[in-house]
Amino acid sequence: MPTFRPQGRVMPPALDEINRRIRVLMDEPATKQRAVEYTRLLVLWASATAADGSDWGKAA
Repeated sequence: MPTFRPQGRVMPPALDEINRRIRVLMDEPATKQRAVEYTRLLVLWASATAADGSDWGKAA
């Protein structure tokens, strides 16, 4: 089920999961591996937002 966000926006489950993984990752010690994984997750985020046609990944 999608997660509802402020302003009535709905976040697709894939984006919600990526968000959850980023939050978990940020609790880990800062290492090169964490930076690599964070970058990978950001790429997934960008791909998921582009795939669903939403404006989530667009700059203001």
